[in-house]
Amino acid sequence: MREPGLNGAERGPVAAEVQDLLLETQDVADFLDELARYASANLSSEKNEVFCGITLLRPGSAGTVASSGEKARRLDELQYQLDEGPCLMASRRQLLVHIPDLAGDDTFPAYNAIAAANGIRSILAVPFHLPDDSVRAGLNLYSENAHAFDGGSVSRAQGFVAQASKGLRLAVLLAQHSQTAENLRLAMTSRTVIDMAVGVIIAQNRCTQQEAFGLIKAASNNRNLKLRDVAASIVESAGGGKVATHFG
Repeated sequence: MREPGLNGAERGPVAAEVQDLLLETQDVADFLDELARYASANLSSEKNEVFCGITLLRPGSAGTVASSGEKARRLDELQYQLDEGPCLMASRRQLLVHIPDLAGDDTFPAYNAIAAANGIRSILAVPFHLPDDSVRAGLNLYSENAHAFDGGSVSRAQGFVAQASKGLRLAVLLAQHSQTAENLRLAMTSRTVIDMAVGVIIAQNRCTQQEAFGLIKAASNNRNLKLRDVAASIVESAGGGKVATHFG
């Protein structure tokens, strides 16, 4: 199935609205919750309520990280239990999956039967495009009406995902940067306290730096503790108090 695109008039309002969501929320989880509710409200009408869930796939696991309500979450989780369904296919294969009417579709026999028993007639799943191939995600839309998602609905859903994907890519990059910075800070803190402990042992035992470090390492192995924790205890026992490292 060829995915319909957004024209300029459609793309502008969608981009602005999704960007506003990203700016107004505190973190990625809040953003996804708001996006699920926004997509549900934007695609629903008086005669057609749309339920929305957002699937996240990591190596060895799948889960719904946001939803417009309990029904969407339950419909998502049924797919994880069966290991089949439109949201899984969309996320795994990075393609749009549209089932206009479950009654006439046999793509996912087991899941379709359960979804239909829960009152669902049509489903639309749109993949997010993320930079990390080990993480996949999809926007999952459900309706109790057959043929609930016309060309305009599909285009709007793709617009939400296209703009949200940009925000998620930025969030992933920021998270990676934050994690790298935190790892560096922890490494520098550990190095500082170990160097202090080496100095204490040199002063107490009049040994070389290498010998002092060897004693700390041996204590770490014998006591099954991290080097940093052993070093901190040595500094504290020597009267140095709690070790605080300052950067800047």
